Amino acid sequence: MRAVLAPRTLILSPLAREWSFLVSTFEPSIHVERLHHLKVEAAYIPDWRALVAPGGHGKTQFAVQAQYLIGQFPSTELVICAGAAGSLSSQLSFGDVVVGTKTVEHDYRQLFASRPLPRFPGHGPSIDALRRLAHGVSGFRVAFDVIASGDEDVVTSERAQAIRDQTGAACVAWEGSGAARAALFNGIGSLEIRAVTDAADKEAPQRFDANLPIAMANLANLLRLWLE
Repeated sequence: MRAVLAPRTLILSPLAREWSFLVSTFEPSIHVERLHHLKVEAAYIPDWRALVAPGGHGKTQFAVQAQYLIGQFPSTELVICAGAAGSLSSQLSFGDVVVGTKTVEHDYRQLFASRPLPRFPGHGPSIDALRRLAHGVSGFRVAFDVIASGDEDVVTSERAQAIRDQTGAACVAWEGSGAARAALFNGIGSLEIRAVTDAADKEAPQRFDANLPIAMANLANLLRLWLE
């Protein structure tokens, strides 16, 4: 019998691979119901009242799919963007997880006027809860810091440093501001959580592939600890 679908939380991973790693990590220890009636692949975890789905690659596609799922499930109270990231900080190692206190859209370039980059605060109560839980995590570090968001593969140390100087972010990824904009438009909370796969340098493509399984497993373990 299908569980009543009334998710409070949408956990959206940009790439199908990231989504698959999350769901396969959850399935051995908690009931997960695969869904086949939506426009995107999805899985529902009734014990957590959480829907886990791919959000799409890039800020725009992520916002479109987030908006679609929010429309399908008006019970949604929080949108989480959960995926991989490149580190901009020497304090972060591969597999560490960054909870975004803010998401900064680094590629939003206005030339007609000089204004600060768009910044979206993470959901305060969720961040507070994760701070309390982070002390019980072992095997990887949980950092609470700014995340840079922009539709760009960062694959040189020079570009990574420029984004860090521009935003003060600890890591960089693509879709966070798309999630934040969709959530803000609907008057609900948003939070970006990223696991580090690479150092946003010339080795990033190879490091991403090699480190994605352990990075997403660490992210999944943090989500499980929190949502349970």
